Amino acid sequence: MNAFFAIILLALAVWLIPHFYRRWRLQYRRSQPLNPEQVQLLTETLPIYQYLNPAQQRELRGNIVLFLHDKEFVGFEGLQVNEKMKVAIAAHACLLLLGRKNECYPNLYTLLLYPDTYVAHEIRREGYIETSRHSAREGEAHYRGPVVLSWGDLEEDLQFPQRGHNVALHEFAHKVDEEDGYFDGRPLFEQSTEGANWAEVMSQEFHRLRQRAEHRQPPGDKPSVLDLYGAQSPAEFFAVATESFYTIPIAIRTLHPELYRELSRFYRLDPATLVSGKSGREANV
Repeated sequence: MNAFFAIILLALAVWLIPHFYRRWRLQYRRSQPLNPEQVQLLTETLPIYQYLNPAQQRELRGNIVLFLHDKEFVGFEGLQVNEKMKVAIAAHACLLLLGRKNECYPNLYTLLLYPDTYVAHEIRREGYIETSRHSAREGEAHYRGPVVLSWGDLEEDLQFPQRGHNVALHEFAHKVDEEDGYFDGRPLFEQSTEGANWAEVMSQEFHRLRQRAEHRQPPGDKPSVLDLYGAQSPAEFFAVATESFYTIPIAIRTLHPELYRELSRFYRLDPATLVSGKSGREANV
């Protein structure tokens, strides 16, 4: 009998020790401060940071510390990865986690950075037919794998946010999307009661964008600022909507109010209100 209880206790220890160690490690890493240079780079490369309340800023910095510690940045084609690149990418990746329980992209270990738009080998399968081609890309997110980014394109996105593009937000939206095991445009909600209207709203907006992609401006349709690239699939629509939500939030709230409301609920943030200076509080809609 004593041997039986000893085995049970050993099994519990084997299960519990890694669990509690992981929780302690996450808390410890997040409690470490960014150095002054990193804080300055954060302020420069993520303008919305200044509009967050102190608790949100503290949470964001903690996740950035964890991200920088856990992820490896690898430069290609002669690119020398510097601190600005690391902080800018980590800041945008962690912005998407604000206010939500997370382990800071636990399945992501490596980020591959190119100096500019790069060429990737692409394989497509339709039934029994397989075709391959080379395509120019600004970034890509591999399922349970690395994120690839063009630093040159991200720098341009940061310089001209009014265009509504941000390749880092786009690719990390895919990593958020994969948390439930699928690239399908429906991320993992913390509570079963959340996301009740998600499917209906996202489906309507996706099909509206597809109509625009096919017919440009369908009769009677309202103006839109969403990139037509989002019409490719629900997953790409979610990524495009996410980057627009953060980069041109006032336009999205004005032209796509229901879409904005769903994204605000999921991301626990109201960027349109923050950047318009009306309030510094977190969205709770």
